[in-house]
Amino acid sequence: MKNRKIPAMLALIMAGCCLISFSQNKSAVVQKAETKAKLAHPEVPRMPAKVLVQLLKKKADIIIVDTQSAEGYEMWHIPSSINITYDAMADPAQRQLSMMGLPMDKPIVIYCLCEEGTDSAKMALEFRQLGYRSENVKVLEGGLILWDEKGYSMVKQKIAK
Repeated sequence: MKNRKIPAMLALIMAGCCLISFSQNKSAVVQKAETKAKLAHPEVPRMPAKVLVQLLKKKADIIIVDTQSAEGYEMWHIPSSINITYDAMADPAQRQLSMMGLPMDKPIVIYCLCEEGTDSAKMALEFRQLGYRSENVKVLEGGLILWDEKGYSMVKQKIAK
């Protein structure tokens, strides 16, 4: 009798472990979906900050675009980035002229201040409308805020009081 109870007990334990494992995997999937749902235009590809850091270390031929205002860019930005301000309320003609001046065959990484990529994702969509290939235009995952939090290289100006 004892022999029959042990396998049954073992089966129950194994089933419990499977349920816990499934539950943990499910919550990871749900969490990833919730994070993606918070992103502005989740269809726009993202580039993790650590990948951009590696590309910069290798001196890869990439273009980094900062979407902040000129004043924001002066205060802090990623080294080697260029500033093309994204202002949803402004006439896009000047911005798009600046964008069209960038080579179409090089990877372009765009960032803004917010972690969701609100302005940078909109600019990425504009690049697509201008004929740039979607695989060449990516948004920096987490934006400038996450970049700074991770302690990656920044150009920072002190604010005069």
